[in-house]
Amino acid sequence: MIGMLSSEVTAMVTARYGLGRATNPPVYAARGELGRIWRLDTEGGTWAVKEALVPVLEADAAADVAFQLAVAATGVPLPSPVRTTDGQVTVRGPDAVLRVYEWVDLDPAAPDPSAADLGDLLARLHRVRHPARGPVGEWFAAPLGPARWTALAAKAAKANAEWAGPLDEHLPELIALDALVRPPDPAKVRTCHRDLNADNVRRATGGHLVVLDWENSGPAQPEREFAALLWEVGDAAPAAARAYGGPPPEREHFSTAIAVQGHLLEFYGTRALDPTSPAEDRDRATARLDAMLARPLTEKAIAELRDS
Repeated sequence: MIGMLSSEVTAMVTARYGLGRATNPPVYAARGELGRIWRLDTEGGTWAVKEALVPVLEADAAADVAFQLAVAATGVPLPSPVRTTDGQVTVRGPDAVLRVYEWVDLDPAAPDPSAADLGDLLARLHRVRHPARGPVGEWFAAPLGPARWTALAAKAAKANAEWAGPLDEHLPELIALDALVRPPDPAKVRTCHRDLNADNVRRATGGHLVVLDWENSGPAQPEREFAALLWEVGDAAPAAARAYGGPPPEREHFSTAIAVQGHLLEFYGTRALDPTSPAEDRDRATARLDAMLARPLTEKAIAELRDS
């Protein structure tokens, strides 16, 4: 059951961000892994209020906004972030951290962006040489490791989870794949989107593509983000690669995709097996596990992508 933004929280948001009086109650619009999105109509316009489902530091939010503004300055369409009247990106409500963007009307009937669209957009983002704030985090750089893989498989088997079988089937390949991960090269690291896919690139009602969900942006190697995109688009990888340009990825460039796959499977597995998690979260996690384990990244898949 999805709650509502209370009238008190709505009043706090409109006042802190200088949005004007709310003309309608907030309307639930969407949900991602990092938060919920509410549409808020006020005297000053229409806004997207993001309610974080994970801890958010103001310094991190300010860093991703700086990257968004640098990208927007090059002409890449994205929802404009809004700061509070005293220059902050986030405000803290009673139960969550919130932030605001200008609202963008999306066309729900429009087709997903093509692989070429995604490759072209990623190339445009990588031409923005925005410096990284700190090193690449473990989620994007470190393999899960045999102990955590086997522990996850054991928990799934003990719970008789429906995804336990597919995980056990692929477990040797997943453990072996970790050996391909190489540490990032600090000299090549800069700020990247880190979550560019068809879910986060949508077509607005005006017909143009809009890049969404920048809260996951941060330090990464561009060539590794490119390799991750090729895995994301699958059989359409050649079209994405042509649109992106540049040399084909090397095996070590899939290090980020390997690390993220491992951490995501562990994250979703832990959430799916946690009886204290909301049913909505457990169902979402199970669906993600089913999809990922139906098409896991493997050494064979990497070889095929590099040969395509």
